[in-house]
Amino acid sequence: MPEQILVVDDERDMRLLLRYQLEQEGYAVTEASDGKAALKLLRECSPGLVITDVRMPFMGGLELLREVKQLLPATEVIVATGYAEIETAIECMRAGAFDLIRKPFDIHEMYSCVARALDRYRLNASADLVRVSQSFFATNEFDRLPQAIVEGSQGIMAADAVALLMPDVQGRLAVAHASGLSSAAEGLLLCELGERLVQALPSDRTPALVVPGLEDQRLGSIRALGQETSLILQPLLVGERLLGVMGLLRRDLPRLFSKKELDRMAVLVSHVVLALENGRLAFQLAASERLATLGQVAAGIGHEINNPSAYVLSNLGFIREQVLALRQGAQVDLAELEQAVLDAREGALRISDIVRDMRSLARTDDESGGWFDLNEAIRSALRIARIETTRRAIVQADLLDGLEVRGSPGPVSQVFVNLLVNAAQALEGWTGSRKEIRVTSRREEGRAVIEVSDTGPGIPPELLPRLFQPFFTTKGATGTGLGLSISRNIVRRFGGDIEVSSIPGDGTVFTVSLPTRSQAEG
Repeated sequence: MPEQILVVDDERDMRLLLRYQLEQEGYAVTEASDGKAALKLLRECSPGLVITDVRMPFMGGLELLREVKQLLPATEVIVATGYAEIETAIECMRAGAFDLIRKPFDIHEMYSCVARALDRYRLNASADLVRVSQSFFATNEFDRLPQAIVEGSQGIMAADAVALLMPDVQGRLAVAHASGLSSAAEGLLLCELGERLVQALPSDRTPALVVPGLEDQRLGSIRALGQETSLILQPLLVGERLLGVMGLLRRDLPRLFSKKELDRMAVLVSHVVLALENGRLAFQLAASERLATLGQVAAGIGHEINNPSAYVLSNLGFIREQVLALRQGAQVDLAELEQAVLDAREGALRISDIVRDMRSLARTDDESGGWFDLNEAIRSALRIARIETTRRAIVQADLLDGLEVRGSPGPVSQVFVNLLVNAAQALEGWTGSRKEIRVTSRREEGRAVIEVSDTGPGIPPELLPRLFQPFFTTKGATGTGLGLSISRNIVRRFGGDIEVSSIPGDGTVFTVSLPTRSQAEG
């Protein structure tokens, strides 16, 4: 589409001259005879550039400049004037004018100025889109992605309200995240309108644009949103699969959405769809990584369960023999029988602990919960990873009692299983004199600080900045490159962080910090 330019001048001949010259250069030009008339046209053409005279009746160029920058901040403004007043020039530049040109102007100078202004308009628009897109893809946690999408879209589309509507478990649209809605009822109304749009998708996949006096037959009336409200409803589709619907609102007449803004919305939506698909895949990979962690320690878990189960069976066999002897009237050492029962119970409890640890690790419910004992999650991880760690190193734990953090024990335990298994694998084949893994916890300025260290070969300095990047691995084909990335996401979701330090030849230390419950609260 040709670039839109709005020419504002109270001299008709000047407007016609500029229009003719600019249209010859391939631009689409709209005219206005004064600032007030220009404001009415802004909502219709959404120009990338406004060329305005300074002195005009009703509303001058400086006041128009300020209004344009408030309504359409990205739009560039060139001020043309026959009065070379330094004060005027300073005021215009302070108000955000791209340039100031004196009348009568050289047409080639004008062409150059227009080209540069539109170049900056396109560059800023592209840069804004890149920044918003980067914010989408920087959000690795699927549950926080809707918020990033809504906030980014609201800014780049200059919308008063944005709602991301996504199908719920029953397939009905629901508000995944919204910003600027006047009430819950407005969100429900957007869901209803979104459902009408979805029903028409088999025959019409285009977005809906509704402004006062122009309604979309697929949606019907939107009077409930307000007489001065404009609306864009944009379906989010991957092939025939519906990801959701984006709803954007503007609530005042000077800033109504126009058809031109549908083009910008189409570019934005391509990034939104890609981010949602990327987030969905990342969510699935996180679940797969949890299962991979379980699989990685499965052999050790089998061994851990086998030992106490054999212990239980052995004691139950002895108890059965003693009970048969009692029935036959033989003398039985009751203290020895009671000890066998206690031993069998201890073995059963050990199996119960292992099953609980595995169930906690496998849970997908990782929402923040109440306070829990951090050391229990660490001990659970130590038990789960025991075979992986103890056959490769001496494991030592020095845990401070009384550390409570808010969240869910399962995901936190997964973090430490990952760190312990990584430490064990780092020590495999290491020829150093010491093979140790050490886990410590302490309280430090309102935070629980946990260190998982090993005495392995360490990590080269050039690799340290990449360790938490998704899919980066130093394990070759045996690693997914997701463990540390997912671990960092888990820790950050609970308000903490994870860092790494390493000295080649002298081991690696991963430090996890989490907000902890104060001793006064406890």
